[in-house]
Amino acid sequence: MLAAIPATLLVSNIAVASAPSIDDSVITLTDADINAIVDGAALPTASIKLPLHWDVSYPELSGTATLQLAFKRPPRSANAAEPYMIFMVRIANAYAITLNGTLLATEGDLNNIGDRWSSKQPVGISFPAKLLVDDNVLVIQLRGDAARRAGVAAISLGPTRLVEPMRAKAYSLRVVITMACAMLSFLVSGFCFLLWLQQKEKLYAWASIGEAIWAVVVLDVIWEGLPLRWTAWTIALVSLRAIWIWALYVIIEQVFGRRPEWERWAMKAITWAAPISISLSPLIQTLAPFRVWRGLSSLLMTIVLVRLLIVKQERGNSERVLLWFGVALLLVAGVHDAVASNLFSSQYGDAVWAKYAGSLLGLTFMWIVSKRFRQARAETRQLHASLEQRIEQKELELRDTFARLSAAERSRAVIAERERILRDMHDGVGANLATAMRQLESGTAPAAQVAETLRESLDHLKLSIDAMNLPAGDVNALLASLRYRLQPRIESAGIALEWQVDLLPHWQRGSDQTMRHLQFLLLEAISNALQHASASTLTLSARLIDEHIEVTLRDNGKGIADQSGRGLRSMRERAAAIGAQLIIEGGKPGTCVRVLLPTREYRATPRE
Repeated sequence: MLAAIPATLLVSNIAVASAPSIDDSVITLTDADINAIVDGAALPTASIKLPLHWDVSYPELSGTATLQLAFKRPPRSANAAEPYMIFMVRIANAYAITLNGTLLATEGDLNNIGDRWSSKQPVGISFPAKLLVDDNVLVIQLRGDAARRAGVAAISLGPTRLVEPMRAKAYSLRVVITMACAMLSFLVSGFCFLLWLQQKEKLYAWASIGEAIWAVVVLDVIWEGLPLRWTAWTIALVSLRAIWIWALYVIIEQVFGRRPEWERWAMKAITWAAPISISLSPLIQTLAPFRVWRGLSSLLMTIVLVRLLIVKQERGNSERVLLWFGVALLLVAGVHDAVASNLFSSQYGDAVWAKYAGSLLGLTFMWIVSKRFRQARAETRQLHASLEQRIEQKELELRDTFARLSAAERSRAVIAERERILRDMHDGVGANLATAMRQLESGTAPAAQVAETLRESLDHLKLSIDAMNLPAGDVNALLASLRYRLQPRIESAGIALEWQVDLLPHWQRGSDQTMRHLQFLLLEAISNALQHASASTLTLSARLIDEHIEVTLRDNGKGIADQSGRGLRSMRERAAAIGAQLIIEGGKPGTCVRVLLPTREYRATPRE
């Protein structure tokens, strides 16, 4: 990783020792001679005992090596044609394996330091028994990248039927269980993400992020063909680990409560320092910055755990207890893996502990978030039930209030109707009766004039009674009522009534009050014509023009000279009250009174 060197391979003779394994047909090869070129320098031939852990033998250096292992033919099995197998728990980074001059297997590029290939899974290589002779030589060409766990484990050789179970067991322990742990982390991440979509809790979000990152980190243990070159992948992986540490810290805060500011800033600094430390290592040709970062992050997490332990916590809080032990177990496993991968050759190829501890921690996350989700749902249901009860109570209160308001409104309507009737009687009938009394008291008014005043008073009274039963908005009914009540009076005055009324649409603004205003407006216009026009003909027409109902009253009398009288002023006030337009103009001869009632309805109507 830190220095590229020519791929020169040196070969020498080697003494080998074999030990029995399983039975006499399976041997374990551990003694080898090695010729290595490290950091561009050829090292003397040396005898070693497998496993070879490159980072322990040649720390922070890259290079290539050739190992030769000599062994006698294993005892022949009953089936002479049975194939044999070579098995290694691990061999990395790139390698080529030759038996008695025959190439058995090769992986990766022996000449390309830092390429994407990184052998991490157990290796089993089958070969025909005929390749074995009395004195055999197994040659392994190896490329070792600094800080990449290069090396080769002890080698088992024997009949395939005996060695294959060893390979399958190692594959299960190293690959299958690792994939299961990664899948578990992905499932926990997805579970937490789904809960976050429903409740948007910070704990759920960071648990989902942390478990997704941990799944990638765990898969790196068995991921042979990396997506990037080694240097770039290492920077990405260390950055992901830093984000995972921050996610773990946020989860701790969510369970234990907010941490001191100095502790939070220290954890943020550790998070940001991760990519910087690993990026500096290739530039200064040493892993010291990364090792310092890893040591400080472990130390800081240890301080956090100790502070959580010594600070008085709530009793019986299972979330805090399980989370504390889960983090502590993962920290111990991580320290073990770091020490084993850097200090002890005997640990080469062993399964890492952190993935198991991480799976337990992931299950702890799942238990915590599911418990909190259940609690939140229970609280939501309780709140929902409480809200339903309160809503039901408010509905009862609203019904009671509505009933009281309805009774009050009915009472107010009755009172308003009484007041209207009294007002109409006072303004119409009362005024006419008072006029008739003055006429009688003066003794000068003709009997016919007094009778006319009394007839007008009676018409007012009848129309007031009719107004109580008029359908709202029905102008035709209103005009028919006027015709019914006033036609005898009009004809008795010697005036011919011409009726030209179409079938009119519903008047949207025609409430009880506006209908009364329209009725008395027209009554006032008819009374003026009877009293002052000296006409022989009175024409009442009504039709729909554009978006207006037009009601027209036209006489052929002497016309109107003064439009400032009290009656005309009353007509204008009533027109304004109902939103109608009142037009009074000369009829040539006579007077024309037009009332325009606005409406948005339109339909063609036949004439009566």
